[in-house]
Amino acid sequence: MQKNNSLLFLGDVVPYKRFKFNNEIKTVINLECPIYKAGLPQSGKINLSVNENYLGQIFGQNLFIVSLGNNHIMDYGNEGLESTISELEKLNSSYFGINGSLTGSYNPLVIPFNGISIAFFSVVCQSTSPVLTIDGDYQISTLNVETLIDQVRVIRSSVQRVVVYIHWGTEESSYPEITEINDARRLIENGVDIVIGSHAHAPQPIERYKNGIIAYNLGNFIMPDLVNIPTYFDDKGSPQSTYNKRTMIWNRISWGIVIDMSTLEYRIHKYLFIKNRILRVPFTFLDRYLRLQKVESEEVYTDQIKRHLTARAQWRRLINFILHPHVPENYRRRFQRRPEDVDKI
Repeated sequence: MQKNNSLLFLGDVVPYKRFKFNNEIKTVINLECPIYKAGLPQSGKINLSVNENYLGQIFGQNLFIVSLGNNHIMDYGNEGLESTISELEKLNSSYFGINGSLTGSYNPLVIPFNGISIAFFSVVCQSTSPVLTIDGDYQISTLNVETLIDQVRVIRSSVQRVVVYIHWGTEESSYPEITEINDARRLIENGVDIVIGSHAHAPQPIERYKNGIIAYNLGNFIMPDLVNIPTYFDDKGSPQSTYNKRTMIWNRISWGIVIDMSTLEYRIHKYLFIKNRILRVPFTFLDRYLRLQKVESEEVYTDQIKRHLTARAQWRRLINFILHPHVPENYRRRFQRRPEDVDKI
């Protein structure tokens, strides 16, 4: 592999603080939130944003391209999106995932990289509940495999590499769904070189399929604990609730995949985000999610995912109880003495 021909693809990034990521390779990230100081949030959803642009401090001169195609980039409307684009332009970083019209075109970013012409597509699965457009000014493209294949075929002969970012996946799961496996492989079979997934907030398998590379989900590269985040705003911008979600160990581990864009050779890095630090750590026998399991039957695989998610939900409840012990109200009432019981003592 040649470093000058290589790109480092990283997972979801919420750049909420000043960090330093030691890296010498040009980098591609999924920016999971707008960079916006104030504004009217979109109603009826969990809204993410950061007030300051720390991307330059984190990635330095190596932030090459940013994907904006996700379910949070429009959380603060057109103003939040335009503010984000302005901040990226200050860093001389290219971006993709936003269309300036409602024509239905996926509008790929075609960019030269060390003499290699690369097309970057971005699509969002509607299962992630994205805000797709506001007042028709901008649009996020939704996943339609057949339409995407048609547009890849149109551009394929004029570029050397095609990369597709897909915002999809079951949150908290380290297993891709069977439909996602089939869709990603179909894209590789029809001219896509690299498929990169985001959204699950947990790392999922990476595989070499035919002549292409599929990273089903890279996980969270930088994601804070969400503590009392105002959310579910009404139409006037008043929050109707708060949202709390503590990051578990699987939310703090992510894959980084370094790909030589000339030869498609690749290597995988493992990162741990902990105590406001980004650490590259060794792989262990516990990293079984890195390899895609053979699907013997859809029923067995689906049941395995259910058990996997149940176990993680139970672990999350246990950790939350240890950190914040409490007795749920329904149990508290059950064991409280009634006045008439006290009189009998």
